[in-house]
Amino acid sequence: DMARRYAIKDADEAAAYLEHPLLGPRLEQCAQALLAHAERPARQILGSPDDMKLRSSMTLFAAVAPERTVFQAVLDAFFAADPDPATLSRLHH
Repeated sequence: DMARRYAIKDADEAAAYLEHPLLGPRLEQCAQALLAHAERPARQILGSPDDMKLRSSMTLFAAVAPERTVFQAVLDAFFAADPDPATLSRLHH
């Protein structure tokens, strides 16, 4: 399955993704673009299960790089600031 094939495996890989000169800035731009639609639910914008993938990925990147505030801003706007517990659990194990 494609989601598993391209999944980021741990915090180090997530940090490396953010440091990549193309991927990191693109991810931040996409997160910022979503915030322009914060009046709509994530499920309405992305559909399911992509809304839950958004919550998981924003949880991961907010935890790995809290100084990059756009990821927490997406969690705040679309998920009532509630991070994905499964993602946090995987990060801490």
